[in-house]
Amino acid sequence: MTESDSTGAWPAGAEVTWSHRGAGFAYVPGRLLVSGPAAGDRASGLLERAGRSLLAGPEPLNPEGQEPTWLRLRTEGPVLDVVDELRADGFAVQPEHVLFAHAGPPGWAGGGCCCCGDGAGAGGGPGGGLAGNPLRANPLRANPLRANPLRANPLRANHPLDSTARPADAPDLAPGKPVAQQGQGPRVLVLDSGVVGAAQGEAAPPLLAGALGGRITGDPDQPDTVPDARGDGWLDPVAGHGTFIAGLLEQLAPGCTIEVRRVMDPLGRVLEGELRRLLLEAALGRWDLVSLSFGGQVMGSTGVLQAAVARLRRSGAVVVASAGNDGTWVPQVPASLPGVVAVAALDGGGPAEFTNYGDWVDACAPGVDLVSAFFDGFDGPNPEVNGMDLDRFTGWARWSGTSFAAPVVVAALAREMGTRGIGAQEALRRVVEAAHLLRLPWLGTVVNL
Repeated sequence: MTESDSTGAWPAGAEVTWSHRGAGFAYVPGRLLVSGPAAGDRASGLLERAGRSLLAGPEPLNPEGQEPTWLRLRTEGPVLDVVDELRADGFAVQPEHVLFAHAGPPGWAGGGCCCCGDGAGAGGGPGGGLAGNPLRANPLRANPLRANPLRANPLRANHPLDSTARPADAPDLAPGKPVAQQGQGPRVLVLDSGVVGAAQGEAAPPLLAGALGGRITGDPDQPDTVPDARGDGWLDPVAGHGTFIAGLLEQLAPGCTIEVRRVMDPLGRVLEGELRRLLLEAALGRWDLVSLSFGGQVMGSTGVLQAAVARLRRSGAVVVASAGNDGTWVPQVPASLPGVVAVAALDGGGPAEFTNYGDWVDACAPGVDLVSAFFDGFDGPNPEVNGMDLDRFTGWARWSGTSFAAPVVVAALAREMGTRGIGAQEALRRVVEAAHLLRLPWLGTVVNL
């Protein structure tokens, strides 16, 4: 992107709007993504005849040095009419979609107490999300007649919201056995919000402190940068999201090499063009597993991301993505793209109340009341009530969402790779695709470490 870098800052003037076409989708007005120079020239001509000049473009959506196949044009006003006309002429073109983090939906508090000291961490135990017995899962709870598509409106993510993360005491976890020797474990790329402790002088969560700067690296994650760099005193909606995911991986598959790159802003918004660039950069590396805990609906299809995912898979990586938290069967991107492992969430008794589902979902894993690494020393303005302070964090948090079910599957793949000495694709066949594995209708293979 020319307006921002990989720090995930939201570009100036990039407002999000919602279209009710089809199942609905979020996009940035004035941003047009086209495949190839011919489509770019045609789009420029249409805009010029309509009296709308280009503000910028064509901008390549590839890392430097790669031949651009998709380009971004920027203009004023809506672009869906231009998309319709170009598609009718056979050109590959689309708006620039906006995707959203899949941390717990607004109003979701999970099951059980959010601050109790006797809750389990990622290892399971009473009250822990990983303690769910998948054999108790009732697929009838996933009745699509219960799903309200209006709950999937991403416009509710456009403004600062309360974080749904809640403080937790440090769980009683025995040290895990590394999946491989130092430097030889699976390499996991997490595209997310960054990781706490990556910046110099920043307090690292206790769970990650010993590995940060070595096995675990990434872009820094800050607790409060909304509405501006000074913040407002409240924890940003998805602050700590990437740290929480890194902590789950470290608990369930210790010894992995983990890099947490920032692709989402503090409100959890992800620009499609920026995601494409990072996926293509990842394809140039040697990643085994790529974790994506965000998504959304798109206008028909997204060749921008589909081509990037295909190139990443050809490099040998397995891509895992969360299915979403809107209780709907509508396919979400990137989870529903070909070759991506889409992950739904389970709670202690079956499908999580909020989880998306459908024949496009490949696996399901615990995603309710998980405990993992978080900010150490953040205390927001909420007062303490009855001995509980809902925004004072001491290195641990409890959180729910398909955002956190997805890295459980990533950890299961990493453990299979490390303990058996196999590649990511073979681990996928053993952990998710094998015919004998337990499956739930519309939720896929049960993965429960």
